[in-house]
Amino acid sequence: MEQEEIVASIVVCSEPGSWQQASRFAEKVLGDAELKSFEDLRRRAPVQPLLVFLTTTDYHSLRSLLRTLKPASPDVVIYYANRLAPQDAAQLGKLVGETRPNHTSVVFEAKAAAASVLSHSRSSCPGNGKVLSANRARPLREHFGLTQTELAHALGVSLRTVQNWERAGVAGSPRQLRDLEELWTILKESIKASDIPAWLRSESDAFAGQRPIGLLKEGKARDIIVEFRRLQAGEPA
Repeated sequence: MEQEEIVASIVVCSEPGSWQQASRFAEKVLGDAELKSFEDLRRRAPVQPLLVFLTTTDYHSLRSLLRTLKPASPDVVIYYANRLAPQDAAQLGKLVGETRPNHTSVVFEAKAAAASVLSHSRSSCPGNGKVLSANRARPLREHFGLTQTELAHALGVSLRTVQNWERAGVAGSPRQLRDLEELWTILKESIKASDIPAWLRSESDAFAGQRPIGLLKEGKARDIIVEFRRLQAGEPA
């Protein structure tokens, strides 16, 4: 599939005060992405991947938008384009954790925002979904050093379900695997690959002395993601 076909399936939205910046971002980084306002999306929520372009901390409007999007279940990338104060970054992470659609990520850097929303678009392309989900459960499990039983517990599914996912030709659920995919992407961008296993199994002040791998096994991948985004925004551990 050509890039223009992928890019055209993305929606970029912003509030009126950020419209010009969002328009420039969409044109420069995403080509032919469709630009809409929050109000447009409240009237008709998209099903394709969505990038929310933010420059102000109007969390009331963002909360309302995320709740509107939830039934339609699009992939959402929230890109905060300005420097965000630590307390505001923490509030943003909390808001997304409470109200997010099935899969929502928060990004503070333009290149990462574009890469994230393009990745969602590719995985949503017709004809690709089953192939991707059928082939990604085992690599993800192996990346994190989990057994099939541990992955099943982390995702809240049965051992048989994981075994079926890893069997050739049986598709897994994108919704259940996306948090793990997002977390692995964050770790690769933030930590040297050879150091990731040790980091996962080391006690961390950022997680009140707990080991990230323990949180992962408890099904708390989203908690790790939110904490990483908070730290990336500059709030101390």
